[in-house]
Amino acid sequence: MYLTWASFNNIRMLMMACMPVVIFYLIWLVNTSEGIRSEEGTLLDLVCWPDGNAIPVIITCGAVIAVVIELYGLYQLFKAGLPKKEYDVTNGLFYYVWALIITIIIFLAIMFYSGLQSTIIRAKIKDGITKAMLRYSSHLPSKVAIDRLQTRFHCCGRVAFQEWFYIPWYANGERIDDKTFSDHKFVSDNVPYSCCSMDVLYPCIHHGVTQMGTIYKYNPTTQLTIWNAGCEEKLISEMMSVSWRFNAVMALIIVAMIMQVVAVRYLHTAYRSGLHIGNRITCRAYLLRSVSDTEQPKHAFRKKVFTKKKFHQARTLQWVSVSYRRGHKRYTSSASDGNSSDELLKPIYE
Repeated sequence: MYLTWASFNNIRMLMMACMPVVIFYLIWLVNTSEGIRSEEGTLLDLVCWPDGNAIPVIITCGAVIAVVIELYGLYQLFKAGLPKKEYDVTNGLFYYVWALIITIIIFLAIMFYSGLQSTIIRAKIKDGITKAMLRYSSHLPSKVAIDRLQTRFHCCGRVAFQEWFYIPWYANGERIDDKTFSDHKFVSDNVPYSCCSMDVLYPCIHHGVTQMGTIYKYNPTTQLTIWNAGCEEKLISEMMSVSWRFNAVMALIIVAMIMQVVAVRYLHTAYRSGLHIGNRITCRAYLLRSVSDTEQPKHAFRKKVFTKKKFHQARTLQWVSVSYRRGHKRYTSSASDGNSSDELLKPIYE
C-alpha cells in the first residue's frame, strides 16, 4: 500500500489515542492480580501451595512489561511527527514492533499456563482441603486456611458439613492421618464456628448439630444454622471465574497489540522510505517484503552492466579510429568511419 503524509499522520494519531486504553487495561490486570493474590490466592496458597500466588504474579509481571513497552511505543510515535533530521525513529519503530510481538507471545504463554493450571488445581484442591481439615487441631496455618475459606465462601467441609463429624477438630494436639478419616469413624456431630451461617437470625448451633434443642427451639431439619454447601466446588468455581476473566482481558489486549503491530509496521516501512514531516511524499509501505521490493536492485545491476558495456564499446571504437600518416599528410578516421570496415581500410590502399 501507498501512504501519504496525511494518512501516515492519521494512523499515528489514532494509535496514540488508543494506546492509553490498552495501558489502562494492563494496569487493571496488575491491580486485579494483586487483589486476587491477597484474597483467593492466599486461601488457595494455604490449601495447595504455591498455586495461589503463581498465576497472579506471572500475570502481574507480564502486564508491567507490557506497560513499559506501550509507553516506549507512545514516545516513539510522538517523535515520528517531528523532523527526521533531529529525531530519527527508524530503529525505534523497528524495536517497538519486535517488542510487541514478544509481548503477544508472552501473553499467549500465560493464557496457556493459566488454563493448564486450572485443570491441575482442581485435583490439588481436593487433597489440599482434606489435609488441612485433618490438621485443623494441630497445625495453626491449616486452621487459619480452613476458617478463612469457610467464612469467605460460605461453605462448610470439603463436600458437605457432615465430614467434620469424623474429624476430632477440637482435640488440640492430636494428630490424625488420612487412614483415620477414610475409616469413617464417627466422632461427634460438631463443626467449627467458621461454619456458622450469617444469613440465619437464630443463634449458631455448631455443637450437636443433629440434635434437637429445647432452649433455642432448635430443629436441625428446618432450622439448620450452618452452611450446607461444600468448599471444594465453590473454590474451584471462583478460581475458574477468575481465570476466565483474566483470559478474556488478555485476549482483548492481544488483539489490540496485533493491530498495533500491523499499523506500526506500515508506519516503519514508510518512514524508512523517506516519508516524514519534512518530506511529504507518497511512499510505498508494506507489512512483509514482497518480490517487487527485491527486483529493484536487479534492475539497477543490469543498468550498471549495460552502462559498463556501452563504455567498453566506446573505448573500442576510439582505439580503432586511429590516425594514419602517408608522406606529410595525416588521415584520421571520422566517427562515421567506425560503422564500416571498408571505409577504415580505404586510406591504407590509396
